[in-house]
Amino acid sequence: MSQVEEIQIGERYKVQPSYFHRAFIGRAKSIKDHSIIFEIENSELCDRDKINDDHLITVELADVKYALKNNYFFS
Repeated sequence: MSQVEEIQIGERYKVQPSYFHRAFIGRAKSIKDHSIIFEIENSELCDRDKINDDHLITVELADVKYALKNNYFFS
């Protein structure tokens, strides 16, 4: 199974394109070839000028760092 097949539509991922200073959290919307469209949910202030009004961004597969799981920790 390739890494593209491991990306699940609708799941949240930590992503850092090379032109961003910090990683953002986004939800995968669609996959085409080796590009993935993410809807940005959370990003750093220093990168806000790189985000369109629709909060959608196309990144390369290599920009995806890891999936965010719903793990809960109570202390």
